[in-house]
Amino acid sequence: MPDTLIDPTLTHPAWQLPAPPVTRRQMIEIYDLPAETHVRDSTVQRPIGSYFLAPGLVNRLPPPDLLNGIRSAGRHAYVDLVEGGTVQIGPDTQNGMRARLSNELLASGPLLERVEGTLMWRPVLTENAPDAGTSQLFISRHRVPDDEQSTVPSKRPRLEETPWNGWSIDPQHATPGDIRVDGIQYKVIPRGDASDPIVYIKNPNHLIYDFDLLDRTLRLDPRQQPRGAIQVPPAQHWQIDPTLPFERPLTNYVSQYFPELSATSLENVAFHQFVLANGANTATGSGLTLLRQTFNDWKAGNAHPRPQLADPLLMLPILPTSGSGAIRAIELPTPTPGGPLQRLDFDPALFRQEWLYSTTTQSAVDLKRFMATLLTRNGYAVFDPSPSNSFPALVFKRTGHDYVFFISLHRIRGRKINQTLNVDQHSASLRLHIQVGAAAAAAVIAAHATHKVVWLRGGPQTLANADDTVFIVRDGHARL
Repeated sequence: MPDTLIDPTLTHPAWQLPAPPVTRRQMIEIYDLPAETHVRDSTVQRPIGSYFLAPGLVNRLPPPDLLNGIRSAGRHAYVDLVEGGTVQIGPDTQNGMRARLSNELLASGPLLERVEGTLMWRPVLTENAPDAGTSQLFISRHRVPDDEQSTVPSKRPRLEETPWNGWSIDPQHATPGDIRVDGIQYKVIPRGDASDPIVYIKNPNHLIYDFDLLDRTLRLDPRQQPRGAIQVPPAQHWQIDPTLPFERPLTNYVSQYFPELSATSLENVAFHQFVLANGANTATGSGLTLLRQTFNDWKAGNAHPRPQLADPLLMLPILPTSGSGAIRAIELPTPTPGGPLQRLDFDPALFRQEWLYSTTTQSAVDLKRFMATLLTRNGYAVFDPSPSNSFPALVFKRTGHDYVFFISLHRIRGRKINQTLNVDQHSASLRLHIQVGAAAAAAVIAAHATHKVVWLRGGPQTLANADDTVFIVRDGHARL
């Protein structure tokens, strides 16, 4: 770690954020309800307005397809409604198209149809549609506390509680690689690396575990996620590990250690990480094990055998430049949900006071301080910024690997970064000490000798028709 680091507690007074308010759902709980009382859940469908996308996200979507009006963004589909608003759509169990929340396995919102002759969609009118303003009543049964001594539940799940009891298949439908446990045949996720001792049984109704299916299963019913199994000596019989492989959705793992990434970046990082681990957008046993190891390394602070799997900045591609001579430009790609991971974005709504303060100053030192504290809050160790007001830049590291990051800072209005290339290596080295400080410069020079420097550009970006953001991209121009 650097010798001189930013202390995350020494921030500008205006950047001290109060704890966000916590909202809680109100409910009525009824105790000592007679056992013979018939209780039926009563719920109503969400109004279509609760599925609307934020305007800033809508502005980043591609135009509608001229044949069906669908705005496709990577793996996701969106439509514009005649009443106004844009929603994500997906198939329901009957292959109808419904409005969909991002955390749903199957779309459950209002049924939609395209308005013939237009690119717009609308809700399908149905009879006996419930009033959108109707309340919901949730009734939970509780025992009245008594003096009886409570029994200690078993640490191992009872047989009837194990979800994989319903995952058995007919042995005639087994394929090579499937396993038998205690006389029961199970489907297995493709192993990937044949040397990996852990295999994963799965619910046979989950045909292909791609990123979307796994992430939504973890959101909606984590008990239905695949379970690890291993052969136990000396008989080498298969035994299922009842432990949940994943405790939360994949995007939530990313947000735990990179808490201020935008929603789009969280999803794109989690998806890219899934593809890196599995080699494709289809899960393998060795890929799931690799993800579990990575999440455990994050938690324990261990060194990462594959740093590119653990640090989003190492996942970024080098963006191309345009121009010639010493003047070049980088066109910033538009962040797209479900699209390729080409940039990282941090959401100013998550650090509103710091963002508002940063917009009131044009000082390079303030920009460095703003970015240094942002990086620190998201798990990076930043060398203390230099007092120089020219060519603002920072140097930082992260626990778990030995790469060194050098980021040139910019305030961008629009979509383009203009850059001037250094052609004199001797003068560049001298400027480096002034630009980032002696300790940071020494770290960069040492890492550069072993090809361990990652060159970045980033800072605040404001656009006329999109939400404000703080971006980071990777470029191939060495500052030495």
